[in-house]
Amino acid sequence: MHAVGPLDLTVQEGDLLAIVGPSGCGKSTLLRALARTLDFTSGEVHQSGKVHLKENRLREGMAFVTQTPRLLPWRTLLQNACLGAEIKGKLEQGDLDRVRSSLARFRLTGFEDSLPGELSGGMAQRVALVRAIDSEPSLLFCDEPFSAVDFVSRFELNREFKKMCRGGITTVFVTHNIEEAIFLGDEILVLSGRPGRVVQRYEAKDLSILPNRHDPVECRKSAEFLRLFDDIWEDLKRGHSNY
Repeated sequence: MHAVGPLDLTVQEGDLLAIVGPSGCGKSTLLRALARTLDFTSGEVHQSGKVHLKENRLREGMAFVTQTPRLLPWRTLLQNACLGAEIKGKLEQGDLDRVRSSLARFRLTGFEDSLPGELSGGMAQRVALVRAIDSEPSLLFCDEPFSAVDFVSRFELNREFKKMCRGGITTVFVTHNIEEAIFLGDEILVLSGRPGRVVQRYEAKDLSILPNRHDPVECRKSAEFLRLFDDIWEDLKRGHSNY
């Protein structure tokens, strides 16, 4: 059986596309195919009008945050966070200041000298996010980056993540959390059960009715948010039963 069924999707430059779907529907497989870290049997991936079919690797200007943070165990938290910027060339003081600022926004100040083995899973995942974002990618792929974060912290980190991605980063974000998808997404793609197919797509105009889009707590309190949550929930149930 194929992991992902036939589908066609476009992500506008600078937007965040959130992808939700049941477990095993192929969300992570789709993400890896888009990032070109996984071979696929058919289809094409285009970036800025250019097709990228053969290259089984991340291209320059792309960053990928996996479900499991891959920190180098011999480097400190700060050194791991700087790695993305460091790989691009000489690490300047301005780059270091930017990374420290991002660590503060992700509530990691005071742990700069800690090694990965001394960090919780949620902290390590936040370091991986800072490393990816502060490498200044044009394309960012995220596979459930907040899955190991506690409920309260997730609200704050959603808000900071959204601000940081508003600097022109085109983002594809996989999550099981419908609320997270609604708050973060400029568009939302709902997938069916395996093999994943598009059940519904919510475009910018569908999400523009939401108030307080800068505040995840207040946004979730609105009637518009609750209606959209219910709609997506029904899409997921329909997609799960039809495939």
